[in-house]
Amino acid sequence: MELDDKVAFVMVKLGHLAFQKDPDAYLRGLVDLCIHAVEAERVTIYVLDGSKNELWSRHAHRFPAEIRLPLGQGIAGLVAQTGETINVPDVYGDPRFDRDVDERSGFLTLNTLAVPVWSTDGRRVIGVIQVLNKRDGSFERHDQMLLERIVENVAPALEHMPATVP
Repeated sequence: MELDDKVAFVMVKLGHLAFQKDPDAYLRGLVDLCIHAVEAERVTIYVLDGSKNELWSRHAHRFPAEIRLPLGQGIAGLVAQTGETINVPDVYGDPRFDRDVDERSGFLTLNTLAVPVWSTDGRRVIGVIQVLNKRDGSFERHDQMLLERIVENVAPALEHMPATVP
C-alpha cells in the first residue's frame, strides 16, 4: 500500500473510531488500525496513571497480562516522561530497552516505535502507543508520521478512559 493510500486508510478508520462508544471496542479498533497502518506485529496502548507515576497497559495486543511501567523505565516509560517519540531499530542493542516484558511473555521484540499521546490541551502526556516488530525491516519515518497522525486523534477517547480497572 502506498503512503497516500495508508494516510487515506488511517483517516477513514479514525473517522469510524470516533463514533465508537464502547471503550474496549474502541481500543481493539485502535490496535487494529495501528497494526495495519505501520505493519507491526504487536501494539500496546498505555495510559498514564498520574497518581502512581506509571504507565498501565490499557490494551496490549496478544498479551493478556497487565503491564505497568514506572515513568522513565523502558522505551514507553521514557516516551511518557519526555514527551518525545522514540524509534529503536534494534532494541537489544539499546540500553533504554527493558527486557522484562519479553522475558515474562516469551515474545522477542526486535524493534519498536513509541509515540506519546498528548492531552487535548497539549500540556501533558496522557499515554503512549508503542508498536513492536515491523513486519519487514524496521520502522521508518513514514511509519512514525502515520502513528503520530493516529495519536493526534485519540486523546479525547483516552482522557475519558480510566487509568485503572474499576
